[in-house]
Amino acid sequence: MAEWRQVAKVCALGDGHISKKEVEILRTVILADGSANKSELAFLAEIKAEAKTAVQDLDVLIADCEKAAK
Repeated sequence: MAEWRQVAKVCALGDGHISKKEVEILRTVILADGSANKSELAFLAEIKAEAKTAVQDLDVLIADCEKAAK
């Protein structure tokens, strides 16, 4: 079975651009429990680095996750 990171990366980076809708989905999933862990923060940094382009909402999500980090 595929690891969640690989599946999420393919979905988020399929077209090379991280869209507002993709950020909304990531926000819902990552902050579902009200916090973010190191693995989730590392994942967000990975997809940001690998994306050709991304909406500014991704930076906002990363900042919110850093504030909510366990």
